[in-house]
Amino acid sequence: MAIEELTTNVVTDGGQDEVSFTTDGGANVTVTAESGQLFVNVQSPEISINRTSAVVDIYKSKDVLNCGTHSIEGNREVILIPIEEHKCQIEQLREDSKDDSPLTYEVEEYTKTSSAGGWGRQEITKQRLVPSKSISEMSDRERKLSILVNTDRIPSDAEPSDVLTFEDLLDDARTTEEREQDALSEAAETGKEVVISTVTTHCNAPSKECDIDHVTRVATPDGDVETRRIHTY
Repeated sequence: MAIEELTTNVVTDGGQDEVSFTTDGGANVTVTAESGQLFVNVQSPEISINRTSAVVDIYKSKDVLNCGTHSIEGNREVILIPIEEHKCQIEQLREDSKDDSPLTYEVEEYTKTSSAGGWGRQEITKQRLVPSKSISEMSDRERKLSILVNTDRIPSDAEPSDVLTFEDLLDDARTTEEREQDALSEAAETGKEVVISTVTTHCNAPSKECDIDHVTRVATPDGDVETRRIHTY
């Protein structure tokens, strides 16, 4: 369905349970959310789609609801619904549907069968971390921190069924933005520069006789974040 046919006039129900609107082409659209997942109903003389999953996407620089591929008059087409300035309402609807309890990880014990050469097949008991939420249910902060969690790496003192938090699993349970803001606050308070992070990376200057650079991000008392690169020779 052509995106140009779906410019919308939106009437919300107050931001509680759904966002509803009618397109210029006469299609009635209702957006709901459960556990962080958006669902869309579309009804018109040409189209009838009930409770299809959708994601907020960008198409030709426009914010849209991408409802995936559906059969329209015998053709398989991607349904894209422009949401314009109502993107925030729909994203808030999705956020409000999420479980607001903090994300935790439970230590789960499981058995893995493996081949042991001439000894035949053996069962090995292992442990893993199981998150309490799916990705769609996580907040933006939880998603960023969850990337840092190795679910196959269990703390040595953990037991099966233990429930662990980010503080239990990460040396620094802060997002990049949180570390940066904390460093800026400390620099402003002390009047001294504060190192945010230091990483080692490949040299970015082929003309220099070095292979490795040290890149440091620093918060200054003036409220700036500076990136400094030191070449190693």
